[in-house]
Amino acid sequence: MTELDSQVEPEPSMSSAARYSAALFLAAMLALLCISPLLEHLAHGNVVESLLLTAVLLSAIPALGGDHRTIAIACLLAIPTVAGKWMHQFLPAIIPNSFYLVTAIAFAMLIIAHHLRFILWAPVVDAQVLCAGVSTFLMMGLLWTFAYLLLESVAPDSFTIQMGPGDISNLKGFPALYYSFTTLTGVSFNEIVPVSNAARMLTLTEAMASLFYFAMLISRLVALHAAHAETRR
Repeated sequence: MTELDSQVEPEPSMSSAARYSAALFLAAMLALLCISPLLEHLAHGNVVESLLLTAVLLSAIPALGGDHRTIAIACLLAIPTVAGKWMHQFLPAIIPNSFYLVTAIAFAMLIIAHHLRFILWAPVVDAQVLCAGVSTFLMMGLLWTFAYLLLESVAPDSFTIQMGPGDISNLKGFPALYYSFTTLTGVSFNEIVPVSNAARMLTLTEAMASLFYFAMLISRLVALHAAHAETRR
């Protein structure tokens, strides 16, 4: 091996265990999205929501792969996030949302950055790349959900909410998740409207991030497919 070859950074890849974990992470994300709308009127709906979110956060750690430094950082962010979420669940008057939302945002950013790096360095388009692409998109929605909840906790009434019978006065739970993903997908029904400048800026940032992500993902997948086809010829 030449000196130049030794200086080339190896392309990130997923081990078989990480690939299996990535599928579990994606399944946990989908379960959170599908079940959350059904929990609003259940007696212990908040507990089930906390369990689902805990499953998402914990399943994201092994999906990062074999980088021990990244795993350690993810654990340092996940522990206070999960602990803070459950402390807020049982002691909401003492432990506010902001206690865990800051680390939750940092944790989501770490997961997104790692998955984006994997997608950009992947040599071919396979099931792992597609799984990472979908997981990244869903994690982006969860990231901005945390951001909206944090904003609402430090600056109440940043949003006006009209969601039918039993309207809520502040953004929390599923409405925050709903607003994040409608913004991310470009679908808006004007049920939740940002009022403060900070809320408007967060909403605009999420919409722009979605556009850039789709542009980057499509161009990368097309480039990988074209390179693979050229290699086969």
